[in-house]
Amino acid sequence: MAPSQKQQKPMMIRTPTILIVDDEPVMRSLLRSSLEPIGARIVEAANGPDALDIAWREQPDVAVVDVGLPRLSGVDVCRALKTNPNPPSVILITGNVYAEELDGCDPDDIFPKPFQPLELQDAVERCLGVLACV
Repeated sequence: MAPSQKQQKPMMIRTPTILIVDDEPVMRSLLRSSLEPIGARIVEAANGPDALDIAWREQPDVAVVDVGLPRLSGVDVCRALKTNPNPPSVILITGNVYAEELDGCDPDDIFPKPFQPLELQDAVERCLGVLACV
């Protein structure tokens, strides 16, 4: 083959990964069903330490994290994720949180409970670059 006719390697497109973190199985199921239409790979954790283990291994693009987690709060998970050199976008879901509790967390978005699943889907898509940020 002549040098000008080099074979081009096929471009690999990585499927985005979403990490869902909630201690309630029903809530994880609701989040999964809300986010599956995006077409991303979804991984789940039921507590903060497991979320961090999965995050270091899977390198998610977006983490959707409940604030009220056992063993390590969602805010602490957010802080830890943001120390990564290439941190995921973090969306916190909360029943009640105050700005002072978020010190050092810097989430990309916060959703109060109850939330509209389509609004969460839009927020995740914005974080993934699927929708233009508004």
